[in-house]
Amino acid sequence: MNWKSTAVISGVGVLATWVGLTPVVHSPVANNTSQPALQAPETTGAAVDIQQEAARLTVRLHQTAAFSEPSRNPFRFGQRPAPAARPSGGAPVQPAAVVPPPAPPITLDGIASDMVGDQEQRTAILKTESGVVLVREGEQVAGYQVAKIGTDAVELLKLDDGSSLRIALR
Repeated sequence: MNWKSTAVISGVGVLATWVGLTPVVHSPVANNTSQPALQAPETTGAAVDIQQEAARLTVRLHQTAAFSEPSRNPFRFGQRPAPAARPSGGAPVQPAAVVPPPAPPITLDGIASDMVGDQEQRTAILKTESGVVLVREGEQVAGYQVAKIGTDAVELLKLDDGSSLRIALR
């Protein structure tokens, strides 16, 4: 099929659709038959019923409620409550509890042992903030010195004040 035949077939289809769907209008002027003249609609019972229904509905209208200020307005802040009065009596004020310093962020992940000659030499595997560290007795790690490495625990001495810290395997 070439473009000319396609255009002709499409045009015929559009024309047929337009002719087929166009409504037929009968004009009273063109058809001079004796028809009675159009008369004003009579007030029938249906019109009276509609007027009665409208009157009934207007009676049912209720008056709208008057505006009242809402109890809560999220855009307006209220006054702060006055602070509660402190008793000025003889009850002494207790000092704040002394909180011990938090435990150092060092954990014992394991203990390894090697035989050097006839002696056993232990190495502690510690996890600190800077990562995993392998230490032996006498070495320093995170502000502590390793004092003793046992079979299931490590004893550390703080370099600042000499206090002792014992970390056990979990």
